[in-house]
Amino acid sequence: MKKRSRACEECHRLKIKCDLSTSPAGPACERCSRNDMECMPSAPRLQRDRISELEAQVEELQKTLQEQSNSSTPRQSPASQLEDHKAYILSFLDVLILLGRQQDLLQVFTQQAGAVWPVVRVTSDLDHIRKKSPILLLSVLVYTVTHNVQGTQLELHDELVRHTVHILGEEVIGRGQRSLELVQALLVAAFWSKSTRKGEQGSCYHLIRLAADMAIDIGIAGPSLQPSPVAYFGQHEDPISPEARRTWLACFVALVSSSSSFRRPITVPWNDHHQECVSVLESMGEPSDIFLCQLVRIQQLIQDIHDQLFLCQIAAFVDGSDFATHAAMDSLKNRVNAWAAQIPPGLASSQTLKIWYHVAMVFIFEPILHTPTNKAAFVAPFIPGRIPIKDLPKPTNITLPLNLALEDLVNNCHGVIDTIAEMDPSVLVNISTFSFTPLVLYSLYVLVTVMVSATDPANTYGQCVARDSFRIEACGLKLRHLSASMKALDPTFSCYTTHMMDATSWLEQWYNDYAAILQRYQAHLAS
Repeated sequence: MKKRSRACEECHRLKIKCDLSTSPAGPACERCSRNDMECMPSAPRLQRDRISELEAQVEELQKTLQEQSNSSTPRQSPASQLEDHKAYILSFLDVLILLGRQQDLLQVFTQQAGAVWPVVRVTSDLDHIRKKSPILLLSVLVYTVTHNVQGTQLELHDELVRHTVHILGEEVIGRGQRSLELVQALLVAAFWSKSTRKGEQGSCYHLIRLAADMAIDIGIAGPSLQPSPVAYFGQHEDPISPEARRTWLACFVALVSSSSSFRRPITVPWNDHHQECVSVLESMGEPSDIFLCQLVRIQQLIQDIHDQLFLCQIAAFVDGSDFATHAAMDSLKNRVNAWAAQIPPGLASSQTLKIWYHVAMVFIFEPILHTPTNKAAFVAPFIPGRIPIKDLPKPTNITLPLNLALEDLVNNCHGVIDTIAEMDPSVLVNISTFSFTPLVLYSLYVLVTVMVSATDPANTYGQCVARDSFRIEACGLKLRHLSASMKALDPTFSCYTTHMMDATSWLEQWYNDYAAILQRYQAHLAS
């Protein structure tokens, strides 16, 4: 090993010694080689000075805005104050991302993130969006592209993420603003959630609640949901426009995703206005709206699944061996199959919709793993330490419906993993971090939980599902290859989806350890 003249980015950040590895794989340092990380030399001093200079400009802009807001003799009209505030936001953005690059990134969003997850539609006309929706522009350029695509220094990328959250908070809480633009900006920040290297980020759950509450206040949520009194006179001028309907349906998708992930009852369940919005947008026939409506329809079914099987009520126990439970499961399974059958031909091959189909099925059959005390184990985060190894159902008799449910559960978990392994990694780094990627971790977690139950010598589930049907080694290999491809596109892990896919690496080591324990147990029984 030899000492570098300049430490790599990671070692420089941690302020530790950076020694080149002797590995033939390439000129990476010991730490990066050990952790399978990309080893990039840190920026030269002059470049770091430039970063400090840009950060100082941002601070100066913040100071100027604060001085304007604290002025003792304000003589500006509200419209003029609004224009000044927009100018400040654009000035902050322009300091960190040049105008030409903003246009390129806006085009990237339209063609990539906005296409694979069409919850917010943004014009590619930069001048128009800068004039009409600067906060939405900021949110799109910061959250929906990776650090590599954004083309900024890593420190500046972190500053953009950190300060955008502050701007959103100042708009909503500090200035009490309400607008369709703000609802959309909050949704973008929630769907494509990011964190800085210091782990600072806004809570997706709170951002979604803010977006939904603001949507109600500006009047786009339909007549059954009335705005708060203070917001009554600030409603959106056209609450039934396609853009307003699209935004309200995006709120529904976010709310159901939040409810199913955190297992909390949905705050605004499906109603007639949701159905009206879907019918109107489907009649328009635009491809992105048709796709959005299919996402909304499967979310409605997932809401019904959670309601009928009490998945969001941790204290409510549904017996997975009861014939009434299986009758409810069969009814829900038929509804999901009916949804899949009505998907328009142009979307029939959509891998995104295919994954939602399999995930809905996993939700349906999850109760066969429940006991009166283990339901909380099926709430995120989905990590091996939460697997309820000693608290799984052990029915005396395996009925035919229970046998079939176990097979369906395993097959649909594999359906999720196999489908995502076939997806283009460039699509995955652009799709919703919050509403999509956690489904893979959930399905993997459920698959492993079934395997633990079926391989327990004291459990009757082993009579139904053979150990080799779980294919854990194959799943681990697929996810490892997918994670490597995503890290090549996003080496700095600026997209949280890359983080989550990389987190599946626990599977192989955990499985090897678990298999060794089973082997020792079986050897002990044989002796």
